[in-house]
Amino acid sequence: MDLLAFNIKDAFNAEEFQTALSWLPDQEHSLVTRFKFERDQHLALASLLLRRHYFSERLQVPWSALEFDKLPLGKPILKNQDIEYNTSHEGNWVIFGATKQKGIQIGVDAVVIDCPKSMSIDDFIQSFHPQLTEHEMQLIKNAENHDMQLRTFFELWACKESYIKAIGVGLSLKLNKLDFRNENNQIKLKLDGQDLTSWRFHLSSLDDNTLTVVCYGHQSDQKLDTNIIDFPFNTKLLGNKPLHGNAIFGQLKYQDLKNNKWIESRK
Repeated sequence: MDLLAFNIKDAFNAEEFQTALSWLPDQEHSLVTRFKFERDQHLALASLLLRRHYFSERLQVPWSALEFDKLPLGKPILKNQDIEYNTSHEGNWVIFGATKQKGIQIGVDAVVIDCPKSMSIDDFIQSFHPQLTEHEMQLIKNAENHDMQLRTFFELWACKESYIKAIGVGLSLKLNKLDFRNENNQIKLKLDGQDLTSWRFHLSSLDDNTLTVVCYGHQSDQKLDTNIIDFPFNTKLLGNKPLHGNAIFGQLKYQDLKNNKWIESRK
């Protein structure tokens, strides 16, 4: 699989923003300009740029040849191609993931660890009790201090979001049916008490306050290739201190996108 990240902080000046926007088809401009605040516009722009940059290079086609759509419950797709991909953005980061093995689904989620301002950390976590299992609540309570409890909550939340995004069911699946745990140095998932053995999860950090989870697998008995089987052993475990050296996203900058030879305006 391929994983990309883009940090929007100071990524575009006003001229570069307009230039980058011009690389997109006209019908996608409103997906960026509809937002009131600059940061939200930059996040939306970077998300659209990343997917065209990646697929144009992978398929060796112009940006304008790529057509995107969404399934009924919101999962993004690339038309006329059997390639799974997913995006997420939070804070200053946009992340993108795409699979290379046919039949494998992927979901990515970025989460900022945001300390609640209007209530205590205990009350904040308790307010999400209906979406968490008793095992997950205990995992949070076992953390060594309030900061780690909050981090563990967001780790679990990102895991749940990544799985829902991978299978493309939106909010139709109740989050408390998903039970995440650490097992054999991996993050494992149970759905309604049943082990989902064909799914893998990788938890890492983009910076001190931004978590990412990559979820990938399938809902059949298809055999996972060796790279996918080995991948989750480098994950940070739920409720543990952050690992150094387990970052998995290749980070791109504006110049990397500008150098893409498949942008028609450059020809």
